[in-house]
Amino acid sequence: MVADLDLYLASESPRRRQLLAAAGLAFELCQPGAEYADGADEHGCEAGDPRVLCVERARRKARGAGRDRRPGVPTLGVDTVVDLAGEELGKAADRDAAAAMLARLAGHTHAVHTAHLLVVDGREVTELVTAEVRCADVSEERLAAYLDTGQWRGKAGGYGIQDAEQDFLTIERGSFDAVVGLHVPAVRRLLRRSLEERGA
Repeated sequence: MVADLDLYLASESPRRRQLLAAAGLAFELCQPGAEYADGADEHGCEAGDPRVLCVERARRKARGAGRDRRPGVPTLGVDTVVDLAGEELGKAADRDAAAAMLARLAGHTHAVHTAHLLVVDGREVTELVTAEVRCADVSEERLAAYLDTGQWRGKAGGYGIQDAEQDFLTIERGSFDAVVGLHVPAVRRLLRRSLEERGA
């Protein structure tokens, strides 16, 4: 990597940006490649194993990233998928869709997969991190109060674990930052691996 830059982040997510900045990693933003393949529905869901889809989207983002990038600086693509019993729940198109997703999650434990893919000089290293999240049975009033905030917008499964106005989701296994959308220890491991594989 270049001395003053650890990586390029191919993401439009402010949450991922905040996590990297808080970790003290030096990065620059670049426009991610297309996230979804042809055939995705209005929620961004595609047919297939959610874990495989997650990795493939991270790959698309990193490999398709825009802007002129300096040689030797890795580009990081990240994707997060909510997995309910092997079915992906994507991003809610509107309030009703978010309500329907959260109704499906209520009373169940689901998986959240976050794929991290680092590409540098054509070579890539990947790590998938999975957490388990429990959604309590939630009353209509409690759910409506959360939906009214709009904090669900742009988030897989129709929620953000970090959202101030939700108190019905808890992490049963795994890390908080992976559910938010980027696991900093995984990024650090990938940076080390990419250096080792290049013989640095």
